Amino acid sequence: MSTAQLPGPAPAPAPTTTGAGASGRRSPLRPFRPSGLTWLAWRQSRTAARTLGGAVLLALLALLVGHVVFRSTLGAIDPDSALLQLDLLSYFTDRVEPTIFVLPVLIGMFVGAPLLSQEHEQGTIRLVRVQSVSPARWLAARLAVPALLVLVSVGALAAASTSIWYWDVHRFAPSFDPAFQGLTYPALGLAPVAWSLYALAVGAAIGQLLRRTVLSVLATGVVVGLSQLLVRAVRVHFLPLTDAAPWRTGWSMQFVQPAGSWVVEGGYVLPDGSRVANTVCLAGMDCNGYTSSYPAWARVHPVSQLFPMQLVESALLAAVAGVALYFTFRRVARTAL
Repeated sequence: MSTAQLPGPAPAPAPTTTGAGASGRRSPLRPFRPSGLTWLAWRQSRTAARTLGGAVLLALLALLVGHVVFRSTLGAIDPDSALLQLDLLSYFTDRVEPTIFVLPVLIGMFVGAPLLSQEHEQGTIRLVRVQSVSPARWLAARLAVPALLVLVSVGALAAASTSIWYWDVHRFAPSFDPAFQGLTYPALGLAPVAWSLYALAVGAAIGQLLRRTVLSVLATGVVVGLSQLLVRAVRVHFLPLTDAAPWRTGWSMQFVQPAGSWVVEGGYVLPDGSRVANTVCLAGMDCNGYTSSYPAWARVHPVSQLFPMQLVESALLAAVAGVALYFTFRRVARTAL
């Protein structure tokens, strides 16, 4: 009598060597490739990244060319070289600085505002409910990619602008473009980066609140523009003033100003030690006797306070941006319920 043998278990398939490989090691290039939420956020931000990156590269190239040309004319005594230097300095103050001043407004309008308002208009925000990740994590990835792009691109532009201002303007013509003047301050140091990140956060919050792209874009432009005007009005109070009196005792109300400083108030010192402000003289008080006999006084922000003042301003903007982001995360979480 013969016995039948039962078939044994099927042999396990041989391990493949594709992908991670038999040893379980990943390709050395894989950690640098975006995946998951990061890849999705990058795909959604490609247009803004290319537009912003291309514009910044062109601006950096223009600044570099201007810097090289300006340096090449130093030491020349012919009138053409002097005229070219003046044209380059005027181009920096009349074109570059206003562009950097407006840049945060544009970032808030065309990068921050559409970030979530388009999600609401197209209905894709509902997909957050069925994702395997939390709404907070989805929004963090959605915001992190454009924030990083803004930080890198605007940071590079701010570094180039500050370097050119210091080496080509401040060192050779301190009175031509003082640091605290008009549109110079927003184009230097930390100001462009801080304002751009602030505008991005505010734009995202407005987009989440209004949920209409065109309306959010317009509202963001108004809010960021008004913020710039408001901070410019209160900036003088960020740091204490320095007493710089007396400077001159001549007949004129004009006084010698420390290079690059911001003169906030000034006037004349009476024999009893009291001070008369220039604003009082301009209001109708007879100050002729003061201007011919008494020393002048002034209170200023010296140029050494430029970057400490920007640190205070950046901290204020970061606090407001933090509140805007907290509001955005709370509203997105409720939308996903």
